Amino acid sequence: MKRVINFTSKRYLMFALSLVVIIAGIAGTIAQGGFNLGIDFKAGLNQRVQIAPVAARVSYTGAAEATLDVSKTAVTVSLLEEGTTDVRVFPFSQYPTLGELSSAVTALPGMAMEVIGSRSLSSGQLVGFSYPVQVSEAEAVVNYVASQTAAPVAIDQIRETLQPLGGPQIQMIGTASNQEFLIRVLDTGEIEDFSEVTSRRILDLLGASFGADQVLIRQSDYVGARFSGELGSQTVSLTIMALFLILIYIWIRFQLAFAVSAVTALVHDVLIMLGFIGAFQMEVVTATIAAVLTIIGYSLNDTIVIFDRIRENQKLMRDSNFTSVINTSISQSLSRTVITSLTTLLAVVSLYIFGSGPIKDFALAMIVGVVVGTYSSIFVASPVLLLWSNVSRKRRQEKDSQRYGIKTTDKAELSAEVKTENPVNPEAPAKPVPAAEIPSVQRKLKGKRKKK
Repeated sequence: MKRVINFTSKRYLMFALSLVVIIAGIAGTIAQGGFNLGIDFKAGLNQRVQIAPVAARVSYTGAAEATLDVSKTAVTVSLLEEGTTDVRVFPFSQYPTLGELSSAVTALPGMAMEVIGSRSLSSGQLVGFSYPVQVSEAEAVVNYVASQTAAPVAIDQIRETLQPLGGPQIQMIGTASNQEFLIRVLDTGEIEDFSEVTSRRILDLLGASFGADQVLIRQSDYVGARFSGELGSQTVSLTIMALFLILIYIWIRFQLAFAVSAVTALVHDVLIMLGFIGAFQMEVVTATIAAVLTIIGYSLNDTIVIFDRIRENQKLMRDSNFTSVINTSISQSLSRTVITSLTTLLAVVSLYIFGSGPIKDFALAMIVGVVVGTYSSIFVASPVLLLWSNVSRKRRQEKDSQRYGIKTTDKAELSAEVKTENPVNPEAPAKPVPAAEIPSVQRKLKGKRKKK
């Protein structure tokens, strides 16, 4: 038989520990001046830029309308003339170097591709276009990603260059050689047409430092004040709605006591995670909220597994008290809980080590959430269920005492009294009376006493 660990004996100590951690998180968040809200929850411009050297310049002097597109695998030239389109594709697999690619493109009538970088540069290092660009006598610029050996632009250089914008938030995306940066500039409401003006200033400042042709705007998003406020309020309301629906679901599947216990554990997990995020000033973005909601589902699943075992053992262990049933159920589920948590941690720790930007913050929040969710399933949800059961039992006993006029009697006394009243076998040993049958036994004893 598997060893049963008395988890519930430590419930008050664990309740105190959880309370201390929650209070410490709240105090830390207040001391830091509140949550570090990201651009998703504040009005501002969110722009992704890339610093990439110029590889070549492409021009066209023919009569057709020419467009140029660069993808991860090929360069495509489209010539539209008199309603017909001539599409020429130059795969990097067939033209592995920039020199070979340039010769093939220049062979088209009217097309010219002047190599600025090394002709031996790999075609796979070319930076893809977000969309095809029109080519004419005005040259189109094709950039490339520097090799791992090249000296990359440091993030501190980007911060220093953009300092006139008031100290925007800057993060590096991917590897240093990729030279991609996420720039966030808050909108204070003082600048009219903030998105357009700020985007132009970012481009001008970076262009002045690194060259206008080497600065690529990969993505630009503007979040207005109204939208950011609505996003924050919707996040809170949706989280509360999710907890309420979980309460209803577990109430239907189990009982109200199980539902309240599970939701208490989920609220516990959310409070600790939010306290950690606020105290350590992790940036609150949509990825952070996704981590909190993910942990709600993870912790709930772990709790449901233990509650299922408790419900099953209530039928198998009729002669045992509810404390023993809970401890046995947790002990039986412990190996499954630990293995699931460890395998999940392997994945999220890998994301934290090898990830960057919002992914790294998401992984860190998940690490904290997995640990807290596992802890709460064992030391919060089940002990709260036990406390609910004890309070309900005491209330039933008080009602029975008032209704039948007798004081609550323990099982041994009731069993002994039933034994002496047994006319079939007066010498039979007393059998334990299940807690659920005590009220019916009390009614029988009261009736017999009245007859006497």
